[in-house]
Amino acid sequence: MYSIKAISSLTGLGAETLRAWERRYGTVAPKRDEGGRRYYSQLDLEHLMLLANLSRQGHSIGKLTGLSISELQKLQQVNKKTQENYQEFIEQIGTALSEYRFNQCEQMLKRALMAKEPLPYLRDVLIPALIHVGDLWHEQKISIAQEHMFSACVKRILLGMVNSLQSLSGNRPAMMFATPSGEPHEFGVLMCCLLAAEQDFDCYYLGANVPADDLLLAAKKLQIEVLVLGLTKSPTDPETLIELNKLAAASANNNAVIWLGGSALNQLYSESPGSVEQCELIADIDDFYAKAKQWRYKERER
Repeated sequence: MYSIKAISSLTGLGAETLRAWERRYGTVAPKRDEGGRRYYSQLDLEHLMLLANLSRQGHSIGKLTGLSISELQKLQQVNKKTQENYQEFIEQIGTALSEYRFNQCEQMLKRALMAKEPLPYLRDVLIPALIHVGDLWHEQKISIAQEHMFSACVKRILLGMVNSLQSLSGNRPAMMFATPSGEPHEFGVLMCCLLAAEQDFDCYYLGANVPADDLLLAAKKLQIEVLVLGLTKSPTDPETLIELNKLAAASANNNAVIWLGGSALNQLYSESPGSVEQCELIADIDDFYAKAKQWRYKERER
């Protein structure tokens, strides 16, 4: 039997997402002990692993929940073949980068973006490309300079798309995107900024390593409804933890809500749950896209 903490760690799904899926869609029905704590079976784990993987690949959780485990496995095999087709393209990007053909890298990424909508582009092309380039650097097949050039290329493309999709109006719900002090990695929140711009939010991108006081002041002045923060460093820096606690405490006294995501989220949740209890937890970019769409729909209904 598995606790919700273990299931969260093994599937990459936040505990809040697991509870929401159970409540809204009846994905699994975990047993409970005398204290009301959830416990999951091996079959539950296998089911949730399939749901997590397929939802990250763009399938609606609402549609997936009606499928049996065998049907989910067949769907995953179809998706695997599709992903293999992209793998050759991603390897070509790595080869061009290793040979210092930076312009070719950028043109390949731009052509792929023109052929796909933002969400599948991020999921199928850009995120796997970033992982591949990171692997090349760890294997010492490219230099830090080459990795930085690729990162700069990706940032230009994403910011260019954000700027082309939006013109700040002041009449739409506003989101602000940043990472807190001690968090240097910004691609996650930048990708979310692109997805929000596609959905007609007013988007304010502040970048990485922004102090909590500055975030709070900017959120107040710009009348931000949602502050999106990314966490990737694990374990979390003490400085970042202090900043998060400050933001979480302030969120209860203002109109902006905090959405928190990133690869370090599960560990932070297990080590310091008080730092995230005032936040909406984001499992991945698909989860962000769905939550942003729901928020936008509620705004239109007001």
